[in-house]
Amino acid sequence: MDAMNRDSGASEANTAPKQGNSKFIPLLLILLCGVVIGFGIRYYNRAPQTITEGTWEVYFSEVDTGASHYSLEKRLVEKLTTAASRVDAALYHLDSTRVADGLIKAHRRGVQVQVVTETDNSDEDAIAQLQEAGITVAEDGDPDSYMHHKFIVIDEKYVWTGSYNTTYNGAYKNKNNVIFIDSAPLASNFTQEFRELFQQIGTEKSTGASVVHPKVILSDGTQIFTYFSPDNDIISELVKEIGTAKTSIHFMAFSFTEDTLGSAMRDRFESGIDIQGVFEKRQISQYSEYEQMKAAGMSVIQDTNKGTMHHKVIVIDEETVITGSYNFSRNAEERNSENLLIIKGNPDIAQAYLAEFDRIVR
Repeated sequence: MDAMNRDSGASEANTAPKQGNSKFIPLLLILLCGVVIGFGIRYYNRAPQTITEGTWEVYFSEVDTGASHYSLEKRLVEKLTTAASRVDAALYHLDSTRVADGLIKAHRRGVQVQVVTETDNSDEDAIAQLQEAGITVAEDGDPDSYMHHKFIVIDEKYVWTGSYNTTYNGAYKNKNNVIFIDSAPLASNFTQEFRELFQQIGTEKSTGASVVHPKVILSDGTQIFTYFSPDNDIISELVKEIGTAKTSIHFMAFSFTEDTLGSAMRDRFESGIDIQGVFEKRQISQYSEYEQMKAAGMSVIQDTNKGTMHHKVIVIDEETVITGSYNFSRNAEERNSENLLIIKGNPDIAQAYLAEFDRIVR
């Protein structure tokens, strides 16, 4: 459109009488400069989103590799150093002095830092450190359920979420995952959830509020669907996703006691879908789906490695990834404050989680 405007302007100048050229040319130059500047501003405004928005990074605790210099704790502290204006952290358990220091340093740089934590874990020294530094820390105040989130939003643009509790064990002993995503719309979803948690302190948890951007599309085509419990009907969405499987389902489950989801997987297995799963051994009980799946002939095992297998992950057809703080349990669905992402159309993300699955089962 800008090119067409310039061409038509030139044409009109060429048809003007010769005696008016001396007055018309300066006006034409001014108009041309305005068009060029306007185009440049529009391109500049678009360019950062085109280049940077929608990037993602997937991390694992790598406790069995000895790569402690790549720990989730250190990666998170590095992310906190980039905060320029705001950090909202919903952390079920914070006992990491390094993470607390990272939040305090951001606060001292003038960044607005706020934290929500689970009441049962509010007596940690790291929490006291934050409060002494002047950082607002709110507790969920509900004795009947957990504020089980493990997410951080930086500058209302970057989202850090997954299974990783900000504890020493979470970073250095237990198997955890984190996905870090650059997306303002996705961050808006988590920012809204964070603000609701602050507003709901001492009141009923569920507000019935809808997710601002239920479907987010990154610049590489990745589709991300966001859910929060207990507001959203997550089980129905999970069952629906399981029903779409055409070839395979892989899962890593710290706790898997939700029979509706287990039945959906058993149905797909009977339809010929390859299903493989790993359960955290310490969480297997009379309520676990493990024995029923084993009896059905499904390829499921108990994790026997050191530390806790703390993932809450499902990978469908090596393309769709389901991850977050949400255990596959009735409490996660109906009582706790949880988050879950369904990530579609990105085989690279799926392969990262499948590589973690292979590391655990081999």
